[in-house]
Amino acid sequence: MLKALANQLRILAGGDERGFRESIEKRLGGRATEEQVKAIKEFIFLLPPALQQLSEYWKDESLPSEAKRLSSHIITYICDPEDYFPEEEHGLFGYLDDAYLVVSAFLRIQASYLKNWQDKSAMELKLVERVRELIVVPEIVIPEEAKRIEALLDAWTGK
Repeated sequence: MLKALANQLRILAGGDERGFRESIEKRLGGRATEEQVKAIKEFIFLLPPALQQLSEYWKDESLPSEAKRLSSHIITYICDPEDYFPEEEHGLFGYLDDAYLVVSAFLRIQASYLKNWQDKSAMELKLVERVRELIVVPEIVIPEEAKRIEALLDAWTGK
């Protein structure tokens, strides 16, 4: 499933570049730099590896039930999302809300339950670093949706 998702993202990224840029420009008030477009695309491409990590957390018997439950919610949601930006209408940009949900959940689990960096793989550490750098991107491009996603995550975690 994750390979198919990554492949779908690559296909969409290679397709309607103009539509992707226009979606970003519309959200940013008419302008988008190359750096912004690249950062948003890179953030969306964090979706498969972050989802893979959540899947591994769900299977990890050593993690608290709260972390496993959040991972389960995310995995279930991704299979049948209630999108703010349906992919059918928005192409690659339509994955931004899904990526934000998955990456935010990944960061919450990292912060709450996986604090010991020595227990993490090199790939996981690299993902954490990149996610922390790019998490502000969707918060700028889709601020209202990001707030709603955070509220949904709060509801799922009881915060």
